[in-house]
Formats: sequence, C-alpha cells, structure tokens
Amino acid sequence: MEKGQIFSLDFLISMVVITAAVALLIQTTEFNTYNMKEERTYNEMRNVARIASNMIIASNETTCDDGAGGHFMNCVNSGADFTPITDFLTASGYLYDIDPLNPVGESVWNTEDFVEEKRTTFIDDFSGVAEELTIRVWKA
Repeated sequence: MEKGQIFSLDFLISMVVITAAVALLIQTTEFNTYNMKEERTYNEMRNVARIASNMIIASNETTCDDGAGGHFMNCVNSGADFTPITDFLTASGYLYDIDPLNPVGESVWNTEDFVEEKRTTFIDDFSGVAEELTIRVWKA
C-alpha cells in the first residue's frame, strides 16, 4: 500500500461482494416472510370456511326438521335462520357467500382472494337429489 492511499482495489471489490451478499440475504428473508404471512392468511380463511360450512350442515338452526323435534344432518332448510353463521363470519372479519341459499353475486367475491368450501347436501327435503352447497369466504 502506498503512502496516502486510503482504500485498496481488493478492499473495494470485497466490500461490493459483501454488500451484494447482504442484500440478497435481506431480499430472501423478506420474500420468505411474505410467503409465510400469505399462507397463514389463507389457512385462516380455509378454517373459517370449514367451520361455517360445518355449522350450516349440522346446526339445529339450519338443518331440516324431521317432524319429531329432531334435525337431519346434511339437509339444509333454505328458509332457515343463518344468523349464527353470518354473525360468526362477520365477527371474524370475513364476508361470505352461501350459494345457492344466499348468493351475494359473482361480481362481489370474484375480485377478492377467497376460499371456497363445498358440501354435498339435500336442500329442504330428502327428494333423493343432492345439491352442492358452496360457501365462499374472503377478508372484509
């Protein structure tokens, strides 16, 4: 090193390499953190949709009455009181669509990231024709 020289060329090259390595490490960490957050959000929405769909097909408020004070699971009464389910969803911070029972319209949920849970059920009676009940859930 000559007198008066502050930095050598090999020092400058090594600093560039170290800076690039640190930047790459920070970018990779940020990318992984973002992916973990998105996966956690999706899993939460999926769990909320599952709970809501289970409540619909098994709750006394929504299942078909058997006439003897009991209720049939997997038979949904279209005129049922969906208030407990809708209260659960809105209290959890989610919007929902229960198709074909109370659809909100494709234009509303189609623009959002949503989770869809499908159940094969009877609607209103045991006519022998099962219908597909679809619950869509997305963040409010």
